[in-house]
Amino acid sequence: MKRPSIALATLACALALGLAFPAQAKKDKPADSDKPQDENAESGGIPRYQPFPHGQNFILMELNGKAPPREIWLRIDSTDRATGSSGCKNWSGIFVIGPDRLGPRAMPAFTEQTCDPAALAFEREYWNILLSGPHWDTKGDDLILKALKGGGTLRFSRSL
Repeated sequence: MKRPSIALATLACALALGLAFPAQAKKDKPADSDKPQDENAESGGIPRYQPFPHGQNFILMELNGKAPPREIWLRIDSTDRATGSSGCKNWSGIFVIGPDRLGPRAMPAFTEQTCDPAALAFEREYWNILLSGPHWDTKGDDLILKALKGGGTLRFSRSL
C-alpha cells in the first residue's frame, strides 16, 4: 500500500514545483532560436580574425554617401605595397595593416595632374580619411574604411 502513496506524493511534488517555478522552465528553452546567432559566439565573444583582402583592386563607390567625380581606386599587395589613384593624383607607398586598422608607413609618393576645384576638394576628404589610420572592414565584395573620431567613411567595391 505504501508504493502508490509514495508515487502520488512524488507526482504531487513535481507538479507543485512546475507550477511554482514556471520562469525556470522557460529559461531552459532557447528564447532566441529564431534570431540569427552571433558570429563570434563560438569563440566566446572574441572577434573572428578576418584577413585583409590583399592583391585585389578596389574602386571607390562613395565617400560619406557622395559618388566620386573621377575614378578612384586602391590596391594593396601581399607585401603591403599600395598603389592607387585618388582622382587628381596617382600614388604609391607602403601601408601597415593591422587586424582592423591600416595606414601609410610614410607619406606616399604622388604624381600630380591638373584638376578642377571640386575634384580637389573631394580628393582632400579622401586623403584625410586614408591618412588618419582608418578602421577597415569587409562586407562581401566591399571594403569599408572608417576614419577615427567620425571623420568619414570610404566604401570601395572590388573590381574584376
